[in-house]
Amino acid sequence: MPIRRALEHVEPYRPQPPLRRLQAELGLKRLVKLASNEGPFGPLPAAVAAFQGSTLELNRYPDGGGARLREELASRYVVPPEQIVLGNGADELIRFAAIATLDPGDRAVYPWPSFQSYPTAVAAAAGQSTAVALRDRAVDLDALLDACADAKLVYLANPNNPTGTLLARDQITRFVQALPPSLLCVLDEAYAEYAEDEPAGVDLVREGNEQVCVLRTFSKVYGLAALRIGYAIASPQVADALNRVRPIFNVNQPAQEAALASLHETDAVRRRIVHTRAARDQLYETLALAGLEPVRSHANFVYADVPDGDADGLAERLLHTGFVVRALRGFGAPGAIRVSVGTDEEMRLFAAALPELTR
Repeated sequence: MPIRRALEHVEPYRPQPPLRRLQAELGLKRLVKLASNEGPFGPLPAAVAAFQGSTLELNRYPDGGGARLREELASRYVVPPEQIVLGNGADELIRFAAIATLDPGDRAVYPWPSFQSYPTAVAAAAGQSTAVALRDRAVDLDALLDACADAKLVYLANPNNPTGTLLARDQITRFVQALPPSLLCVLDEAYAEYAEDEPAGVDLVREGNEQVCVLRTFSKVYGLAALRIGYAIASPQVADALNRVRPIFNVNQPAQEAALASLHETDAVRRRIVHTRAARDQLYETLALAGLEPVRSHANFVYADVPDGDADGLAERLLHTGFVVRALRGFGAPGAIRVSVGTDEEMRLFAAALPELTR
């Protein structure tokens, strides 16, 4: 069968069974999902109302340009609407960036461990990947910059997933200013709202930097992960390139309406952020007290090394106790786990169960 050779290097996503099915198979009364960095709270009330209202016109195609949502985002970030590109989650925009910049054999760079979609996107575009190892579990900007010398694309998550570490604004600015002019820098800020010193990659775009593309998402703090909607903020040239590879109806109308309504729920969003910051600090303490080696996080999850290296085994024991966490072998950290912040009750249950499984 004539399949592209480049796809030999693309590992297909292997989803877990649906949560209810997994719970039934394990015979558990309760299964707490702390593996996917989702917001623990549901969609905001205004988003639910907007979603429900949009279902009356499901026979119509969505607005292929997402005009109203893009205009609202443009107003919020003080950029022209044509510099906003919507995606079926930020994940789709990660792939658009690779397809738009890489010819076969061109090289892309990213820190590692980091988000799994970066190498997948590069391979799907028939590019070559260079993974730059973290230093002390944080992004090594000097090494990353050296690796960019003859590359076309660099992905940089800030905060980083799965470690949760944050690069300061001045570090990002110096990094971008030192990049080769022919390279696209994708600043993936999917968890930006949770950082107390929120990343501001969009400042670089607003200042006229033509090689920066900032990614944000409605999946986390806005509670819209199931609707898959994210957005890029980039220069007119980069936005135009992303639109050239974007399917015309890639973001459905209910998602657009729910996202638009969510933007106005500022007080509720602020409360969610306050909860998450407090809960992740407590989660750090929970992991440390259980004998793991966590990293201080600026996102809605905490990374922790498992002292004996058996992260897969710990994740399996937690699963059978009723907690789904992420073992990080696929992220390039086989001896670590990542635990997402949950509700207060979920965090209490996890804190009570973990010590028995790490002795």
